[in-house]
Amino acid sequence: MRLESVAKFHSPKSPMMSDSPRATASDSLSGTDVMAAMGMAQSQAGFGMAAFCGKHELSQNDKQKAINYLMQFAHKVSGKYRGVAKLEGNTKAKVLQVLATFAYADYCRSAATPGARCRDCHGTGRAVDISKTELWGRVVEKECGRCKGVGYSRMPASAAYRAVTMLIPER
Repeated sequence: MRLESVAKFHSPKSPMMSDSPRATASDSLSGTDVMAAMGMAQSQAGFGMAAFCGKHELSQNDKQKAINYLMQFAHKVSGKYRGVAKLEGNTKAKVLQVLATFAYADYCRSAATPGARCRDCHGTGRAVDISKTELWGRVVEKECGRCKGVGYSRMPASAAYRAVTMLIPER
């Protein structure tokens, strides 16, 4: 079972409401099978499942759980970074919370995110190569140079920097 098909089981397009029995083929998955597979995946990779389910807006709880996992990881590795390690307890926790929230927001970003779509390719990942178009006399496309073919721009690091600097007191 592919992870992408999990979202389909949470919001089907057309639920079948009838009294006829479902197909008895052994290759079809029931809701119970999907939930069991999700439970096993969540026990092995809790952060991955929480991040995926939160990204696809299956539950608000999963979004918060993914941010908490990121907070735990950030707290574990924060000692390696002098700028964060020298912060005091409450300030350090707030900074790590902001960084975890920004990291999760960057993970959830896509071409469908309002304001994130690339200005050059309009979310397609392909742009017109003007020099080759003039040379060949027909439209020639290439990978978008601004977004590198992804279709959306990344979360600007300057936004995270501004949010963190507001939390750190001046010395």
